[in-house]
Amino acid sequence: MNKILIWRALARGVLLESIRRKDLWVVAILGFIIVCSAGALGFFGMSGLESFAKDLAASVLGGFSTILAIVTTGRLMPEETKNRTLYPLVARPISRFDLLFGKFLGGVAVAWISFLILCALTALALSIFGVKMEPIMLQYVMLKMMGLVVVCAVSLMLSTLMTPSAAVTMSFVILFGSSMLSRGLLMAFSTADPGVAPFYRVINGVLPQVSLFDIGGRAANTNWRLVPLWVIGALATYMVLYSAAMLSLSWAKFRRQAL
Repeated sequence: MNKILIWRALARGVLLESIRRKDLWVVAILGFIIVCSAGALGFFGMSGLESFAKDLAASVLGGFSTILAIVTTGRLMPEETKNRTLYPLVARPISRFDLLFGKFLGGVAVAWISFLILCALTALALSIFGVKMEPIMLQYVMLKMMGLVVVCAVSLMLSTLMTPSAAVTMSFVILFGSSMLSRGLLMAFSTADPGVAPFYRVINGVLPQVSLFDIGGRAANTNWRLVPLWVIGALATYMVLYSAAMLSLSWAKFRRQAL
């Protein structure tokens, strides 16, 4: 059987399961809250608040989309095992890597669809009050979607090591705290002894640098230049390499797991 067809079928199953569990209803509710909040803000007038409104919208989008990606992907494999729906899949002529990768693609698809729905509703809410959207906002959306791939890869890897609740909690700590931890490690690196300093650099390199994909603060301001293509290319390379590393760790654990 064609691997692409296998991956597509597994990803479609994740998407349908997300719809069945009403996950996308949460996205719709969040979108409604965003529109209502924008309406309340617009009631007091948007003059001089355009940058604030866009920065707030980018922060809300980034936070909600990351939370949804973590919750969706972090429970994929543990719940498959708990509900015993994993066994019929393993019994078929499907490798464990194909199963894992297909589930990962499904988690990414759910995260992307949720994020794009929120983006559309946010753009609608801001446009109603005449907030101008700069072209850099398109780059913000693209880079954020790339960052969600890393988020899903990290959450999936942790889900193969822990229970669903522990995996989700640990993903929150790592992904939301990575930027703060990185700053702390850089400060420690600058003051550490030469023999210990490389240790901090290694730890910093292992942490997922999802904040690199967030240009919400830049996109909120007016007349900012677009991000250079070489930067986008470098971030795309980081996304591929880091996600591949997380998937490799997930597969190394999953292939030895007794079912």
